[in-house]
Amino acid sequence: MQGIIDRQLDVLIYPEIGMDPMSVQLASLRLAPVQVATWGHPETTGLPTIDYYLSAEELEPPRAQENYTEQLITLPNLGCFYRPWGGEAIRLDLGKLGIDPRSPLLLCPGMPFKYARQHDWVFAEIARRLGRCQFVFFIPEVTNLAEALRRRLEAVFAQYGLNFDEYVIFIPWLNGPAFDGLLERADVFLDTIGFSGFNTAMQAVEQGSPIVTREGRFLRGRLASGILKRIGLQELIAGSEEDYISLAVKLIRDGEYRDRVRKRIETERHVLFEDMAPIRALENFLAKVAN
Repeated sequence: MQGIIDRQLDVLIYPEIGMDPMSVQLASLRLAPVQVATWGHPETTGLPTIDYYLSAEELEPPRAQENYTEQLITLPNLGCFYRPWGGEAIRLDLGKLGIDPRSPLLLCPGMPFKYARQHDWVFAEIARRLGRCQFVFFIPEVTNLAEALRRRLEAVFAQYGLNFDEYVIFIPWLNGPAFDGLLERADVFLDTIGFSGFNTAMQAVEQGSPIVTREGRFLRGRLASGILKRIGLQELIAGSEEDYISLAVKLIRDGEYRDRVRKRIETERHVLFEDMAPIRALENFLAKVAN
């Protein structure tokens, strides 16, 4: 803390307040004349010591200022300069991962804590409508949350009269090239409802994977939908859980439609990467508040 004070900063930016206890403790202090948070953790801080919140035009709803104690600043487009991964995807043997290569593959790559109990039924309903299909979830290093999610889903699938093990598999985290390979093989990428993914959705776009997302009221539920809006694929943004289910089912059943979506992603995704507009806007903002 003293090291920060000694530098006599004009502006102090916290990328991820709330992701660890130390960030919250530091942000609760006045260490610079202007203190700023941004969406490494996509929530208002509620702290009187944080003056501004940096977000993005494509990620916020109308009247978004009402959701923040800070003064909201929306940078253009997605609000960031994002470089594509650019690595070569590994051609995966799905069978070695325990995935049935004959079944439609619905990829569910969110961290387990992002899956809210009230949405568990959505997966069982998709399975009921589709019949043969497979949902692929991931097990992080700390496995207890994945086990809790597995037990919840098992209970819901049982209520639907469905054999959980025929429809759902949990696999360990994959490295970048292997994950990209799985994205290439996935028929649908299911974004987490209520707590959207950004990096995973950007990776999905880079591999041409069709995304289904349920747009939420707050920033945390609007990350993937912002990406889809930016590339002109609003049709993949669900306004309700029922719409989410219907979109997933349509993408699985209608191969021609799925292929058209992939082609549109491949054609339009260039606008997502290395966008200088947010950089210029951030420079202008910092110059203004520092003075």
